[in-house]
Amino acid sequence: MSQFELPQELRTQLAEMAQARGCTPAELIAEMLKSPVEVVRSHPLAAFTQSSEFRAKFSDAERYLALLAWIAKNHAPEFSDFIAHHASGRKYLGLSADEIRETCHHNQARQIDGTHYWAIMNLDTPTKRRFLRRLLVFVGAPDDVIAHVTNTIGASVR
Repeated sequence: MSQFELPQELRTQLAEMAQARGCTPAELIAEMLKSPVEVVRSHPLAAFTQSSEFRAKFSDAERYLALLAWIAKNHAPEFSDFIAHHASGRKYLGLSADEIRETCHHNQARQIDGTHYWAIMNLDTPTKRRFLRRLLVFVGAPDDVIAHVTNTIGASVR
């Protein structure tokens, strides 16, 4: 294995960053050197958008619900926290069927699979993308993955 010199300040900073991410400094450097395409390909959510299950979704509404369900399942605490503390969360999701039933015929609300949350479906595509982007930032998705995922709404995935 080759070695190279780094100033002590940089070594300390690298070690702290690696510890915070639960990896070694070498693993952190390797992750930093990955190309954006490799990051997207290796991310579980991006892989889900390439799955036959996701690609079988014919409409933006179906894809939007599938993405919300995947995030809610794989990031349950963050998802709940985001909705609970999101100032405009009620504009996009509701906590119970009773809350949604009052406005269901106006909002085309649908329950997110595997959750007690309901999504407001009559949002335009840019609004759905913005909401997904904020949610994905909150759960810590990389920028390239966020761009990839949000672009699956309003675009043909066939």
